[in-house]
Amino acid sequence: MGNQKVMLLMKRIGGVSLVFSPLTLIIGFAMHFQNIREFFVFNLKYVQVPVEETVEMLMSSDAGRNFINPHLVAYLAVPFMIFASLAIGYLIFKQKPWIAFIGTAMTVIGSVFIGGVFAAWLSFAAIGNMPVDQFEYAVSAFKELTTMQGPLALISYLSIFSLLGFMVLAVGLFKSNLVPKWSASLLFIGYLIIIAFMDLDNLMLIGAVLILIGSIPISKLFLKKDA
Repeated sequence: MGNQKVMLLMKRIGGVSLVFSPLTLIIGFAMHFQNIREFFVFNLKYVQVPVEETVEMLMSSDAGRNFINPHLVAYLAVPFMIFASLAIGYLIFKQKPWIAFIGTAMTVIGSVFIGGVFAAWLSFAAIGNMPVDQFEYAVSAFKELTTMQGPLALISYLSIFSLLGFMVLAVGLFKSNLVPKWSASLLFIGYLIIIAFMDLDNLMLIGAVLILIGSIPISKLFLKKDA
């Protein structure tokens, strides 16, 4: 009886995580926009904001709204991503054991690194606490901290596995016929969009919405009474 309760709890956590994982990403991405018009400014290539502008923003009262809070909310998606991948892996394991193992392992391992990426960037916000008269030193420090080199580059590249793992799991879902094929397809396309257009918040938001829609039928399998 106790084992059944634990299994039921795990299924419920997995079902909730399948929805909350993309939902927290949607909220985090949306918080980057000051108004709805900004969302409709589409670019296919990320243009780096001048470091001076970023540091100036971090030293202002807008640091929380424009930088810290959006990254913090998106950071909350990481544990949900782990639980969601475990749920999908559990679901398809009997039919597609290797896909379940590989996809889940990629996501869990990648989530460790993507958590490190979020933590690193959130810690960089401390630059904003430097005195205004040390602005030039703050700019120099921020440039060094955010240059893609060394450990930052390593964890940034390895963090992609957290998203690639879900794409592998989506293939397993598609082949297993446990959910509608459109559900698995939206999951695959959504994560592909986020990878392809990294740091382009409006396109990543669209990708996260597709993931959310695709995750709903999967989530229902874990949240129904007889699950």
